[in-house]
Amino acid sequence: MTNQNQKKQDKRKGSVNSVVAGVTGAVIGAGIAVAGAAVVLNDKKNREKVKKVLTNVRKQAIGYMEGVQKQAQDKKGEVEEKLVEGKEKVKKEVNSA
Repeated sequence: MTNQNQKKQDKRKGSVNSVVAGVTGAVIGAGIAVAGAAVVLNDKKNREKVKKVLTNVRKQAIGYMEGVQKQAQDKKGEVEEKLVEGKEKVKKEVNSA
């Protein structure tokens, strides 16, 4: 029984280390990105380029979200129509029985 418990603990221990390593890597990567951004944003031309890119990304994201919302509304309308049709069919069947 001790060997099985040890194996379970070893498996858990390995997974925790990989999670810690992943989080550590993300933190280090974020630190490097911040340092790089500070150097790049030091120049006014670079700041304007970054601002332009971020504005374009924002516009694209808004357009995408509006498209998704419209599709959702269209599907909602279709579902509501089908539901009404289904209710009418059920009423006809119940009344004819």
